[in-house]
Amino acid sequence: MSLWLLLSAHFIADFFLQSAGWAEKKTQKLRYLIGHALAYSVVFGLAAFLCIPADIVWVPFVIIVLSHFIIDWIRVRADKKFTASASQFASFLIDQALHIFIIFILVCVFDLNGHNKSWISDLASLISLEQILRYALIFIVILNPASVFVKKLSACVSNSTNSGSTKSEPPVGSIIGKLERIIIAILVICGEIGAIGFVLTAKSLARYKQLSEKDFAERYLVGTLSSTAIAIITALLLK
Repeated sequence: MSLWLLLSAHFIADFFLQSAGWAEKKTQKLRYLIGHALAYSVVFGLAAFLCIPADIVWVPFVIIVLSHFIIDWIRVRADKKFTASASQFASFLIDQALHIFIIFILVCVFDLNGHNKSWISDLASLISLEQILRYALIFIVILNPASVFVKKLSACVSNSTNSGSTKSEPPVGSIIGKLERIIIAILVICGEIGAIGFVLTAKSLARYKQLSEKDFAERYLVGTLSSTAIAIITALLLK
């Protein structure tokens, strides 16, 4: 149970509480990177210390927070040196993979799933708390983290810079993508995978005229297919 809680805290702190503007400034000035690390430590600390005994979780907390700062610092330096969108997409994947791997390993090593505060245990005896946390994690992942992934992948495919791709995307397009993933995840959870085709068809009809342009059609397919894949895979893994 602690694993789902800590992963949720990670994604909330790393994506929902970090705007695209802050993420860009983080690559330019150290104080923005430090500010992000402090915000991350506060959110992660609230989740960790409220639900897990302090004598058990303080060492994993320190390791996770420090490693998060170090990994982000290395990524910033790498992105300054390798500015191609493909390199920055790869650095994004490696960055997130390392963060998640460290959390997973520490949860296993310190057996954090087996050490919960009494109020968490009491609550879990009344409701299916672990299932609720898993569902919550599904929707956390398919919102902002998935949006960032799709934007960076689209920038990589179109050979544009990451920052330009992120700023040029219309807000309506981002909202449509999030709604699409939410609907798909709900359909997967409910076992109605066949109905996903209707969602994709409705989206394609709205873009029908633009699909005659080859460049747009290619970007559209990459974005739609990757977005759909994230929603389906995340829902299947965590439901």
